[in-house]
Amino acid sequence: LHSIFLYATRTIIMTTPATLQIRQKYRSLNRLVKKLPENDVEKGLQELRTTFRKTLGETESVETRLQDADKRISFLQMITPKDKPAKGGTWVYKNGKRMEGTSGTRFDKNGNVHSNWDGKNMDPCSVKRHNQQLNRAGFLNNQHAKGYF
Repeated sequence: LHSIFLYATRTIIMTTPATLQIRQKYRSLNRLVKKLPENDVEKGLQELRTTFRKTLGETESVETRLQDADKRISFLQMITPKDKPAKGGTWVYKNGKRMEGTSGTRFDKNGNVHSNWDGKNMDPCSVKRHNQQLNRAGFLNNQHAKGYF
């Protein structure tokens, strides 16, 4: 009975909103610190660990610590290098060879232009079909996404 009570109290303690917020802040700070340049990573991790393990002072509260963590997160988001996007795109194959740097103009099997509607401009028939399918699916407008201001 005693071990069940301890397990129940641990579960309650570990799932409080403040504890969840602390874990989220710690994880996001940890991810951001690991994206820093190599010479700053170890110093940043050490600073992160010491600040989160430090006991609260008499005048400090959990909310002030969380606000400090938010400030640190916003600062690190500004200074950390962004991830490079994966190289992708559209390739055109003509006569069995990949042609890079060409536009998305579509050709038929004889090499003649089939359609001038590519990624830079929209085909009016495709737009009309898209809107008809949205209406059929029941999407009348996007007010739910915009919100009411």
